[in-house]
Amino acid sequence: MSTRTLLRAMTSYDEALARSVREATSLPLTVLGGAGSLADIAGLIEKLGIVGAAAASLFVFKGAYRAVLINDPGADEKDQLIRTNLRNS
Repeated sequence: MSTRTLLRAMTSYDEALARSVREATSLPLTVLGGAGSLADIAGLIEKLGIVGAAAASLFVFKGAYRAVLINDPGADEKDQLIRTNLRNS
């Protein structure tokens, strides 16, 4: 995959599709494909409530050239992201 293709892919989740699936089922939902920032995850949680939010590329590819680097946000940052955005949903 080229860097250009990768950057285009990491522009946010398909929230319309995720909402359609959420409305069609009560099964647990994990949304994947598109997270380019923690704000994308926050927006998904805020708009759809508790969902699984896959974000592998966000934590692996870094910098302008999307070099491979494992980068996992700390537990406090993850907890704050969930607490703040569930309050707003």
